[in-house]
This record gives sequence, structure tokens and C-alpha cells, in this order.
Amino acid sequence: MYWQDLTYPEIEEKIKQDPIVILPIGSTEEHGHHLPLSSDSLQAIYVAEKIAEKSNGLILPPIYYGYTELDDFKGTISIGFNTLYNLVLDILNEITDDGVKKILIISGHASSLHMGAIRYASKKIVEEKDVKIMVLSDYDIAYELRAKLVPENDSHAGIIETSRILHIREDLVKKNWIFGEGSKKKYMITKGYREIYPYGTLSSPNGATKELGEKIDEYVIEKLWEIVKENFSL
Repeated sequence: MYWQDLTYPEIEEKIKQDPIVILPIGSTEEHGHHLPLSSDSLQAIYVAEKIAEKSNGLILPPIYYGYTELDDFKGTISIGFNTLYNLVLDILNEITDDGVKKILIISGHASSLHMGAIRYASKKIVEEKDVKIMVLSDYDIAYELRAKLVPENDSHAGIIETSRILHIREDLVKKNWIFGEGSKKKYMITKGYREIYPYGTLSSPNGATKELGEKIDEYVIEKLWEIVKENFSL
């Protein structure tokens, strides 16, 4: 159930039931020649919907922008650390002022600065209000399958991510899977990731399948649900 689809009296009644309120955060970011710019958002929203079904929770309007270092690729729209921090902080302040006590933030984008902005905003709210906030990227769980179902070095737009988008939105996946690496020099600062990964894929997607994506998504959702139940005493 999406927050924005309800009326304010319905929100008032729902909040009285002490629901988990879920904020999906993604990005508008290149994912190679074969995956859409919305890939991170699609994954976060999918997981949020499944957890909301299990918990009878509310899903906030998703955030489709994040902080990303891949903005040397056309189409990527990166927002600043402070912009993301303030956006999340404002949203959390508003919903906690309304009486929300349990918040789950799921980010489909997992870069360290992006996640840092979200955690920083969440920490400020927890310090000031009597609320519980859980923050993670679904890739914190999905990457547990590295060296098990996929190669240990699987990464951005690789087998896991391609498989998951095949499962979630197969119609958006192109067939021209391209992977290649440029030259890398230790400790050198580069102008952008395109110098190292010219096609925008940080590992090869070869071997990705819809069936594998379904298996990965099921793993992420079941593992996350167990953690949610423990953290929120459900």
C-alpha cells in the first residue's frame, strides 16, 4: 500500500496501527548498454513492495535520485551528498511528526557516500526522536551470494543485477550485453569511471538469467524479512 494513494484520514488511522513505513531509494544511473537507468530504483521498489505485503506496511513515494560517481556517463543524474541528506532528513522529520515510529529505508543504490548520507540523516532523527529506523541496501544481502551463485567479483550491472532486472522488468533489458575494462593504475585519481569501465558494466553480465534473478530476489526478501521481524519485534 502506497502512502500517496491514501487520504489523510486514512493515513491517520493507519498510523494508529503502528505500521512499518518503508522508503525505497534508488538512483538514475547508467547500467551499461543493457539495463535501464532506473535499475536501482526498480529493485528497491520491488523489495519494498514484498516487505510491505508481509508486514502490512506503508510505502512512501520512492526517491529516484541518489549520489553516484558514474555521472560521466550520459543520462546519469547525481544529486549531492548534502542534497540527499537533507531530502531524507526532511522526509523522516515529516513522517515522524505525523506519529510514525518504525521506518525501513531500502536503497537499491549502494555506493558508500550515498549510503552515508542516508545513514547520517537517519542517525540525526534517532538521536532526537523516539523512533526505530533500519537502513540498508538490498545489495548488502544480495552480495552474500557472491562466490556461491555468482563469481566473487560480481558487481555493478553484472550477473546479479542483470538477473534481478530480468526477473523484475524483463521488458527493459536489452540483449547487447557488453563488458570490457580499460587500464587501471593503483592509487591514481581518474576523471571518471569511464576511463576504467568504458561500457558502464563493472563486471560481466554473462550468465545472467531470469530464473537466477528470481532465486536472488527470493533470498533477499526472505533474509530481509527475518531481520525486519527481529529489529522491529514483530
